[in-house]
Amino acid sequence: MDYDLPKTVNHEKIIVIIIIAIIISAAIGYMGYRQFMKWHENELQSAVSEQQQKMTEENADLEYQILQLREKIAMLQPPPVSDDRITEVFGKPQADISTETDHSCNAMRNKIKSFFNYLQQNSYTGADQTEKNPSAVFLQMVRALSANPPMIVDETRDIVSLKHNLAHFYRVLRKDRIEMIKNILSAENDVLEHAMADFYIYYVTGDCCKNDDEPCVSLNTLYEYAAFFMNTFAGKSYLFRRSSTIRCLTDYYTVLILDKANDAEINRYGIDIRPYIDLSMGDIISQNNLIFQDQYIKTLTDLNEKYNS
Repeated sequence: MDYDLPKTVNHEKIIVIIIIAIIISAAIGYMGYRQFMKWHENELQSAVSEQQQKMTEENADLEYQILQLREKIAMLQPPPVSDDRITEVFGKPQADISTETDHSCNAMRNKIKSFFNYLQQNSYTGADQTEKNPSAVFLQMVRALSANPPMIVDETRDIVSLKHNLAHFYRVLRKDRIEMIKNILSAENDVLEHAMADFYIYYVTGDCCKNDDEPCVSLNTLYEYAAFFMNTFAGKSYLFRRSSTIRCLTDYYTVLILDKANDAEINRYGIDIRPYIDLSMGDIISQNNLIFQDQYIKTLTDLNEKYNS
């Protein structure tokens, strides 16, 4: 009798069972893998969608912020001064000091005269009836400031000297004239940049065309006040109370005056112009309401090269 046959059959059954188990396990594993991959894909898609939604919202916020910034910048930009407005104040349109060609004595004198006539028509006068004509008031102020220069050296040696220097303009020009100047600065701020350019060209670089009737200021006096604004606590304090535009332009013209003083060899306080050129350049660049900004930058760049070559 063959007693080994049942053992063979049992062995084959075991092999079949193992194979079937392996197949079933593989099938279950494959199905589980498919389910896992499907779940992972759904999760990934959900995460991507969520991220896209977040990015869309962030982009919308950024676009809104950019729009707000553009609106703020637009509000800060100076409204263009119309030719009619310039003609009203100065007698003729003035587009750009860098392209203005007629700087003749007569042309500049007419513009200054038109400016004073405009001020007179708008009643910018003090209470004193003898000061009805703004040009006469200007002449009196020039003479008063020239005869009473501010303290440049040792202003802080004692409290009396400092207070004296802090009140310099109030003492010299008196309350009525100070009020008139403040009113002009406030009401005519849109044309002050043009006025400062014209006054510098006519009274400083043009030297009033050597006209004895004009209230010309000597370079020595101009240098004293440039030093006052640059080198004294009182001068800096005065500019600090002005608008950023007036402060910026005053600093710019004091640099130009100091350059002239250097050329004339009258820089008796030994003021180094170089840091003031850099400071003025920084202030000019940071401003976004200057009509002649490009010309200022070019002039300061030329000065920088002059003193650093």
